[in-house]
Amino acid sequence: MLLIDELDKSDIDLPNDLLHVLESGSSTIPELVRARHQEGRARVLTDDPDGTAPVRDGRVRCLAFPFVVITSNGERQFPAAFLRRCVRLDVSPPREGQLTAMIAARFRDQDGRHTSMIQAFLERSRESGGLATDQLLNAVYLRTADARDDDETWCELLDALWRRLSQGTRSGTGPPTGKRQHET
Repeated sequence: MLLIDELDKSDIDLPNDLLHVLESGSSTIPELVRARHQEGRARVLTDDPDGTAPVRDGRVRCLAFPFVVITSNGERQFPAAFLRRCVRLDVSPPREGQLTAMIAARFRDQDGRHTSMIQAFLERSRESGGLATDQLLNAVYLRTADARDDDETWCELLDALWRRLSQGTRSGTGPPTGKRQHET
């Protein structure tokens, strides 16, 4: 299996380059081409324990095609030829009950101590156009570690944690600057 995480953050040519590699079942790796000139041929590790394979001319060829999983945050469009070769699965953001179950499992929170934080997170996510689940998990982790001096500092920390990840830090694009009340 091959995982390519957040393809939309890669070089603009990568989807088309992947098409070529997946169709031919091989690729030339520049570092191995250079190693060939120095050592004649390169040896690379295989998935077998302590196994290696020779690579000639810097070209790696697969014997069996891997199952490829590609993730995307939907931040850009991909070429139609690339999309025709993909099976698309859109994963909806978790609902309140699912977030509660995640936190209960990860932080052993069986008494619902973080219910108000989950609700505040969901509200902020709706207001900002969507937040990532790990932003909530990071906040719960910090809350359980008592990483705060006072309520004002905690609110500032949540403002920093709970902002759209695609927002920049330039004026007008960063996290809100107004104080918010967070009941957790």
